[in-house]
Amino acid sequence: MKTKVPFAGRAALLAALMLGVSSVAAVRLAELQIFDTGNHRPAAVDDLIDTESIPAQRGIIMDRNEELLTNNIQSAELVADRYHLREITAVVEGLAHNHAVNDPRWESLTDPKERRKLVYNYRAKLLNNAKADMTDEEKAERRARINPKDAKANRLMEYDEEVMEYYFRQHDKLVAEVLYPFLSHQEIEETINGRTIKRFMTREDIVEKIAQTATQKYNEEAKAKGLPTRSIRNQIVLAKGMSFDTADKIRKAVSEARVRGLMVQSDLRRSYVMPEMLCHVLGYVDHENKGMSGVEAYFQSYLAGVDGFREYRHNARGQVLPNEDDRYMAPKHGLNIKLTIDMRLQTIVEQELDKGMRHFRAKRGCMIVVDPKTGDILAMVSRPAFDLNTKELITHKGKFPRGEVKDDNGKVLTGDFNFACQTRYEPGSTFKVLAVTTVVDKGLMGIGGYVNCEPFSVGFGSRPISDRPFNYHSLPVWGVLKKSSNPGAARIAIVGKWQNFKEYLEKFGLNKPAGLELPSGGACLLADGSNIVNYSRIAYGYSVAVSPLHMAMVYATIANDGVRMKPRLIDKIIAADGAVYDECAPQEICRVMKSSTAKDLRFALESVTQRSGECGRGTATAAAIPGFRIGGKTGTAKKVKDGGGYTENLYTVSFAGVLPIDDPKLVVMTVIDEPHPTDCNPGGGTVAAPIFRAAAERFINVLNLTPSDPEAYEKYLATKEESANLKK
Repeated sequence: MKTKVPFAGRAALLAALMLGVSSVAAVRLAELQIFDTGNHRPAAVDDLIDTESIPAQRGIIMDRNEELLTNNIQSAELVADRYHLREITAVVEGLAHNHAVNDPRWESLTDPKERRKLVYNYRAKLLNNAKADMTDEEKAERRARINPKDAKANRLMEYDEEVMEYYFRQHDKLVAEVLYPFLSHQEIEETINGRTIKRFMTREDIVEKIAQTATQKYNEEAKAKGLPTRSIRNQIVLAKGMSFDTADKIRKAVSEARVRGLMVQSDLRRSYVMPEMLCHVLGYVDHENKGMSGVEAYFQSYLAGVDGFREYRHNARGQVLPNEDDRYMAPKHGLNIKLTIDMRLQTIVEQELDKGMRHFRAKRGCMIVVDPKTGDILAMVSRPAFDLNTKELITHKGKFPRGEVKDDNGKVLTGDFNFACQTRYEPGSTFKVLAVTTVVDKGLMGIGGYVNCEPFSVGFGSRPISDRPFNYHSLPVWGVLKKSSNPGAARIAIVGKWQNFKEYLEKFGLNKPAGLELPSGGACLLADGSNIVNYSRIAYGYSVAVSPLHMAMVYATIANDGVRMKPRLIDKIIAADGAVYDECAPQEICRVMKSSTAKDLRFALESVTQRSGECGRGTATAAAIPGFRIGGKTGTAKKVKDGGGYTENLYTVSFAGVLPIDDPKLVVMTVIDEPHPTDCNPGGGTVAAPIFRAAAERFINVLNLTPSDPEAYEKYLATKEESANLKK
């Protein structure tokens, strides 16, 4: 007799079913853990990790005497992380705690566990209330609209969107209430009827910054019209420049309110010790501490360093969990930069340039001080300029709010343009040394050889070259520089020939950018010198445009016995621990001329400042300092009109000075643009030379330079003192 066993069949069927389910689950787990781990695991882990940035110290910039020029002011900034502020599990934590604190039972609950239980109850109610009442079809439809790899969107899928939006708005108000006591003194700007006004931050401002309702409204309208939308910011800076005391109070208040999505981060703000000086050299940084101009921009990668970080793990309720896997990376601080600038000399040139420009009511100007033996830039100032901390415009007339002052063409003056390096101007007679260098160094003429300086025309129909109102019949080559004769310079250049002249122009480096670590106007602009008319004009500084820095290095080469040095702004790059990262040694470019030629040229330049002697009075007697042998060359060039041709009453004037000429320590290039006549005709000898002398007298004291004739110098000082007393 056969026995029926129904239980065995059912058991086998159940076992097969369980095996199938287990297999599917195992396959899915393998897919998640092995094959698709890159898509899901990071998203899950990221939700449990907060990262705090630890900013690196930006490298310090100092002068050659290690006087600090920049500072890093430590402060803190408050950042709202909209990702977490729009995460329902984080939002209900803060709302639940707020409900619990305002519950009448809160004060009577002295046991922390009971209080936590009350918070959890409110949290559960809020989450249950937010659950969407959806059919299976509605769930499938919503799931189809969501990217499977978007972990956050998948978590929020089961919640009602309208309820979540309501929670988010309530939570934004809660955040504003927590933060307002600390941010109520923060100033914000807004534009009303075209006017920008400042006012203090309100609770509504905090809510708007987080919610970005204006951007959301714009995006809704843009989508409807098929227009591009604006991005919603996830990292929102609510306050910057806070003290660490305020930052600690905010951290405590946020923690007590159980609010997530707010980070108080360390902040390092760049500050400038002498903000009204050296602005074009130092440059400045933007709100992210990134260099935007000058040395700050050029050496951004050296100065910036690398930020560190600290990670915190937390649970779904936002509580920080101690974890041995928490990562920490210390910041790597930026490198420090030591400039060749001497702030003692920089202070002098800033003051004397402003004084001279006020007196002559000039529009623009600059002074550059170079050590000819090393190429070191010891001082550099340009006007207009700007305040490094406030960005206010600085002119010789004073300081003005940025954007308030305009030039003759209606363009706003910011002061960012570095006149010393970026402008290109027709140098006038300071350029005559190139023609003299060419003929003397090539042996085509001696420094004492005579030149016909009568007016003459080059080419058919060209305007005669003359020295109006003067008429020098004949001058020695050095006398052409002393008297600054245009016909003499043109005839010397013609003897030297264009190809030879061009050779020296290139040796002086005028055919290339000056090579300084600052924004440059580029190589000199030059008319075609193979045309004899152009060449004759180039000889006396027209039909050519150079930067003041180029001309400073030309005279530095003459002062350095004919050896051209690379202009040097950086002395050393130093690590945070004091070790020298890079020794930026002086760099010799080439020998431009024989030492004997340079000596002859210095003799000629000294004659320019002499009141008497052969050929009479030089053009730069206003640069002379009794007791010291001063050399130099004046330059006066008419300004070019916008429509072509030259103006009759607007000039760019200059003076290239060498101090002292017998043992050059300094070369000083002074360029003044559009000086107005005062008690003299504006020229290099009457405008730029006196500014040079005022600065040079102070250089002598600061650097303790020895006079060649101590008795004459003492007499000069006594006379000056007596004159000053009489004025009193």
